[in-house]
Amino acid sequence: MRCADYLWVAEDGMKMQGYNGSQCWDTSFAIQAVAESNLMEQFPELSSNVWNFLERTQILSTPVSQDSSAVEFEDPKQRERFYRHVSQGGWPFSTSAHGWPISDCTGEGLKGILSLLRSPAIQSRLAAGTLPPISEQRLQNAVNGILTLQNEDGGWATYENQRGFGWYEALNPSEVFGDIMI
Repeated sequence: MRCADYLWVAEDGMKMQGYNGSQCWDTSFAIQAVAESNLMEQFPELSSNVWNFLERTQILSTPVSQDSSAVEFEDPKQRERFYRHVSQGGWPFSTSAHGWPISDCTGEGLKGILSLLRSPAIQSRLAAGTLPPISEQRLQNAVNGILTLQNEDGGWATYENQRGFGWYEALNPSEVFGDIMI
């Protein structure tokens, strides 16, 4: 268990955070800015490092994560039992250790990868085998995850589809994330 990532004692008492950072979110936006500024070819090492990070951060998509016990929970019966949405193919807010796909983070991770695929430096490193490939199936898994997060009212869920009642919001312990319970 990695409690130190989430709980610590500061000079004014116990602190807690819900994430272990914002690495994937920040990295996805940063590489999109580099791509839109037409600077990827000037920073091929940066682009390669971002590719490697996004490749290994995609949830339950790498060989290492496929060998983990977490894959068992992707089974539809397990997801139904534990009220979980599909995870495989999504991107988290922080790192793969966070392991919870988020709709907008998945969208930004996917956009980051698609931006990188426009780079000749990335394409040549993929062809040479010096970067790990991201299959079309993995990209489709990301899109599938996003599409399945659309709610019946047409809106998009952040983590999970709406499954409850509006009064659940009264149980929300976080003032920062108002209206997230439903």
